[in-house]
Amino acid sequence: MKKSLFVSFFSLFLFLTNVNSIEWKTNDWKTKVNETISNEFKSSKKMIFPLDDGEWTLVDRWSEHLFAAIQAEELTFVRFDGQTPVAYFSIGRIDNLSKWIAYISPVIQASVFKPKEEGCRERQHYNYLKFYKKGYAHNCMVTNILDVKRYMSPSDSTGDEVFTASLRNYIKKNNIKMPDIFLRYFASYHSLTVRPSWYVISYGITPEAFANYKPKFTSRDTTEFHPDKIENFPEAGKVMEKWLKKSAQIHKNFEQFQTVKKYQKLDLSDILPQNYNSENKSTKGNVTKELIKLNELYKSGALTKEEFEKAKKKVLK
Repeated sequence: MKKSLFVSFFSLFLFLTNVNSIEWKTNDWKTKVNETISNEFKSSKKMIFPLDDGEWTLVDRWSEHLFAAIQAEELTFVRFDGQTPVAYFSIGRIDNLSKWIAYISPVIQASVFKPKEEGCRERQHYNYLKFYKKGYAHNCMVTNILDVKRYMSPSDSTGDEVFTASLRNYIKKNNIKMPDIFLRYFASYHSLTVRPSWYVISYGITPEAFANYKPKFTSRDTTEFHPDKIENFPEAGKVMEKWLKKSAQIHKNFEQFQTVKKYQKLDLSDILPQNYNSENKSTKGNVTKELIKLNELYKSGALTKEEFEKAKKKVLK
């Protein structure tokens, strides 16, 4: 089988909706390479995932018709500072699983919980792991660092380098200067009680862009962010503590994006106290929804231009 989400979930890729725009895209899965989205990823009118401010450039897309009506696809976006990626966002899904759930769900379970590398299982280099699992339903979150060189050029001869080929070509063609490491969050969710789909998502940012911190060591096993070493590096510890809180907030946004059932949600109170003061960017998705409604009412003639402008200002306050 060609490149599959079952594998590419753990071969993490490194790497338009503008609320003032008149033309509204129904979703961002149709984005083409080198096109940009801003501030959010829209999977549908009801599924909007907030992103950090700025423009996100699509650097890699893949889709494949697996069999029957099952479609797999994955997109990887990057936020650049000049020619250097400072953050990435990757999202993938396998859709239309309902008729084939008995065949596909065990494959998903094996890919998430029993992979040779990464996945939703205890790893020495993971800074945080938490998951819900019941039957074939799961909700998983992992936080750690991504060693860019290790990812782009795996040395264990597993064949995983095939899955980074298009990214390596993009980097070479566009003279991209890659950072050494990213602070990384990734997650996986699948529940037939919500929808017949499997979603995987990942977000990463360089320590420099996130906390103005320059890493001293940059390989997965030597980095000062490694759980076995971080106690010896107080400043790195503070950065990781901040990143864990950020990751928890991202996961809450992911759960909202997926409309996760209450009993399936992760308890992240150990890293995200209730009094944690952080902008919940999911509100930006709600603002966008309101603006879409107003725009549709204005175009239909239900609102005058003056009424539209007045209502828009109220929403944007």
